[in-house]
Amino acid sequence: MVPQISICIVTGRRDAVLDACLQSLSAQQDAPPHELLVCAEGDPAVAEVVHRRFPGAQVAFVDRAFPGAARNVLVERARGELLLFLDDDITVDEDLLARLARLADEHPDTGVFGGPNDTPHASTSFQFVQGAALASIVGSGPVRRRYGAHPEGVADERYFTLCNLAVRREVMVPFATDLVCAEENDVLEELRRRKVSMLYSPELVAYHERRATPMGFARQMFKYGRGRGQLSVRRPRDLRFPFLVPTLLLAYLVAAPLLTLAFGPVALIGVAAYLLAALAGAARIAYTLRRPSEIVLAFWLLVVMHCCYGAGFVRGVASRRTPVAPAQARLWDGPDVAQILGRAGVPGVPSVITHADNLTAVDKLGE
Repeated sequence: MVPQISICIVTGRRDAVLDACLQSLSAQQDAPPHELLVCAEGDPAVAEVVHRRFPGAQVAFVDRAFPGAARNVLVERARGELLLFLDDDITVDEDLLARLARLADEHPDTGVFGGPNDTPHASTSFQFVQGAALASIVGSGPVRRRYGAHPEGVADERYFTLCNLAVRREVMVPFATDLVCAEENDVLEELRRRKVSMLYSPELVAYHERRATPMGFARQMFKYGRGRGQLSVRRPRDLRFPFLVPTLLLAYLVAAPLLTLAFGPVALIGVAAYLLAALAGAARIAYTLRRPSEIVLAFWLLVVMHCCYGAGFVRGVASRRTPVAPAQARLWDGPDVAQILGRAGVPGVPSVITHADNLTAVDKLGE
């Protein structure tokens, strides 16, 4: 049977979160016919994790490739009408696939579907505040809908991330292979140019694992900014002013001491205005979470978010654009499911599996 939905996941040496993701997918109720495809960065153990939950899944491996190239490997082999892209660190409700199929049937002329990514229920206090900061207008501005539920309606690339994004096969275009991230935004901008209709729905919610440490959060924001900077060089006509705000803010904060020497204390009015806005945003976050004591953390997260994103944007714009060779993929070709289950400890099944015997070289799938 040809699947209606092809679930495409890129992962990289994060077996625990991947297994949690697959567990939520394996618990789907009333789901339409679907298939699972996973691409990993050079970690053969991923095949065992995947096939423990989905014995018939396709698994591929790439080395030293950006996420877009890995996703192209999956798109090349997917058979479904709908390509559902998920991150490996998300979990979903048991009826996500049923909801997606229903929305696709109700909106046959829509080519792209997506929804918010919320903080998982079992998260730490730091992760909850982080999620709230991402979902706030002070924190993320025009892209805040990615991180919290908003009314259903017509959308564009500002509404979506690849942690839960579905695209009809008939309108899909290849991902850029030279972006560190934001490859979905490149695809969505191209689809917008082609006048492909897009729908945002809070029903298509996924639960996205937030960064566990302050350093992890700062690195994530820097990477987001870097990807947006690279994308702005690639598509300068699609650059929107809000994406420049964190960089302009960072430049102003860095220049503030010199401006003060040149113009006196009046030059610090902008700094004071920003800090007051961030404090107001932090107070709103603490109030929404009903955790007044978290106002300091929320304030810190907002400032770090803006500064790291701004610095990453500069890094992305300044990056040298060098040609990227097509991804070289190794496909797990017809694994022996009995052997995989045996290695997982299932009684009565052989416990030996040789990864190399089941790998086949495939060239230029990332083109």
